[in-house]
Amino acid sequence: MSLVDPLTRRRLERFRGSRAAWWSFLLLGALILLAALGPLLVGHRPLVVSTERGLRFPALSGFIPAEAFGMPGRQEPNYRLLDARLRAEGRGWALMPLVPFAPGQVCEVQPPAFAKDDRWHDPRGPIVEGRVFVLADDGSRSRSWYVVDGRLHGEARRLDHGVTVARAKFNEGKFVSATSGGPDDWKPSGDVRTLVPSPCPPGLDGHWLGTDESGHDVVARLFGGFRLLLAAALVFLPAVYLVGLLLGGAMGYFGGRFDMALQRVMEIWSNVPFLYAIIFLASLLEPSLALLSLLLVAFSWIGLAQQLRASAYQAAARDYVTASRALGAGHFRIIWRHVLPNCSTVILTTVPFSLHGLIFSLSSLDYLGFGLPPTEPTWGELLRQANENPAAWWILVPTVACLVGLMVLINAVGEGLQDAFDLKRNR
Repeated sequence: MSLVDPLTRRRLERFRGSRAAWWSFLLLGALILLAALGPLLVGHRPLVVSTERGLRFPALSGFIPAEAFGMPGRQEPNYRLLDARLRAEGRGWALMPLVPFAPGQVCEVQPPAFAKDDRWHDPRGPIVEGRVFVLADDGSRSRSWYVVDGRLHGEARRLDHGVTVARAKFNEGKFVSATSGGPDDWKPSGDVRTLVPSPCPPGLDGHWLGTDESGHDVVARLFGGFRLLLAAALVFLPAVYLVGLLLGGAMGYFGGRFDMALQRVMEIWSNVPFLYAIIFLASLLEPSLALLSLLLVAFSWIGLAQQLRASAYQAAARDYVTASRALGAGHFRIIWRHVLPNCSTVILTTVPFSLHGLIFSLSSLDYLGFGLPPTEPTWGELLRQANENPAAWWILVPTVACLVGLMVLINAVGEGLQDAFDLKRNR
């Protein structure tokens, strides 16, 4: 026995027959499932850490101090360095997520540095000016040298937990003096690294698309921004449809003075400048995802209510509604059981375009600086950074591609639903 009526089944078959809409729907579903994985896919904590002390699952259990893995200190370890150390010593391994950076994690891009032709290089080429250093087990610098034009020049330091314990001096790559030790003691050796300032180009130190101006991994920020949009949709859609359905259905069902009064309210409210009002309210209140979503609801229910009013007005004139009134059914029961189900086409086909408006509005507010705080991983914030750093193409291109791609997928699904459920289009 089928769970849906024959008419709905034919409509769903027409929707599936639209290749663009069907494949867009499947791709959107796959992206939502990937976003639901969260830190299991994108995060700085490994899925599994195997040591002689057993298995640990930091991605699920949360904070674990470094001393639990045989490292000094009670702070959380740098798991990427821990993985390299465990494998080098043969004591275990750590299985990192596909993207080993959290959306809110500020990263120091530290690619390997190597000597070539008597000059120090990083993966981009000769180091013009900067530092090369060796990392301790806890991720701090144990030794550091200053480099000018690819050669050691100026001060070098040996540190112990961030405190300088010895100094040396170089001049154009040649050892000059030191507080302790000789030239061999101050020769860079081991895992020598350098620091690349942010925004960092793609491909360095495991950052597929580089970093933004704050040092956040761009892939992680894009992933976190998509999760924020999904969270906003979970607040926005139920709220806007609750208000729009109840008011629109009541206006079409009752009509008369009630309908006229609400139409005048909607006309007045729709003339309020949407963007300016949101900016004004957002500047007065502490911005949060739930608050911004509810502010958008206050200005987004009007269009839905107007469409529902027209459909509910037609449904209220049907014979089955008149029969329900004659049998003594209450107004709420009639609206809920008879009017709104016959407006399902309007309800279903407007969902994708409501999402379209939500994404555009949130991204615009974040771009203008009136949205979420800059610490939150939003696509609008990435667009703002791309505008301020025109040379950092690795920020602009992926963000625009994600934003436009998501809009295209949603629009394709919306068009497919309208073609499948709108009887006028079918005719």
